[in-house]
Order: sequence, then C-alpha cells, then structure tokens
Amino acid sequence: MGKASNFSLGRLLLQIAVGAMLTVAGIWALQGGGDAGIAAIRSIIEARNIESILCIVFGIIELIAGVFLILSVFIGDKFGSLGKILMIIIMIVWIVAIVLIDFLGSGSLLKHGSHWNFLSWLYGFAYHLIVLGAIIVLQD
Repeated sequence: MGKASNFSLGRLLLQIAVGAMLTVAGIWALQGGGDAGIAAIRSIIEARNIESILCIVFGIIELIAGVFLILSVFIGDKFGSLGKILMIIIMIVWIVAIVLIDFLGSGSLLKHGSHWNFLSWLYGFAYHLIVLGAIIVLQD
C-alpha cells in the first residue's frame, strides 16, 4: 500500500489566503489603517500614544506571521515555534476583536443603532469566524 499524503489543496489555499490577508493587514496597520484586530485595539485603549504603539506592534506581528505562512508553503516549517507564537497572539487578538466589534461595538448585536441590519451583522460575524477558524486550523 502507498503512504498517505499530508497534502491538502484546501489547507494550501487556506494558508496562502490567510498569509496574504495577514500580510496586507500588517502593511495597512503600519500605514495607519488596519483590520478588525487593529479596530479592537483602538476601541480598548484610550491613550493615543499607547494605542499607536500597540497598533504598530500588532501590525508588525501580522506582517511577519503572514509572510511566515506564505513562505512555509514553499520552504516548510523552518520558523518553528516563532511562527506558532505569532499565530497564537493573532488568534487571541482576533477573538477579542470579535467580541468587541460584533458584540460590544457600535452597530453590534448588543448595541445596534437605528439603522441596524441583522443580515449585515451576521455576514460580518461569519467572516470574522471564518478567519478565526482558518487561524485555528493552521495552528495544527
């Protein structure tokens, strides 16, 4: 019998997609923009200087983790535990972002405004969960 292959086209596509997403999000964060993780940091931190520092640090973490994910497609797991630690940090911030943006932020499930649309909220929440699920799958 043949040896079972560990190759999965779905995992490969997921790894490239999440790697590209994190790389772009990291670049955006360094340019002053950002993704849901940056939005979560900005909603928690009141002090402008600390917020800026945390956003830059998180942007660098996202950028490095994204590049590591993409590079590991071609060169394997040469980065070892550093890549895993960065992904754990991103996963924790992403979970905080989900809670803050989808449940506690303006336009969220618990604080909806007069123009609140449940389907729009559900779509955004599903997107955030898909990204979290991808990050968890790529941890293994």
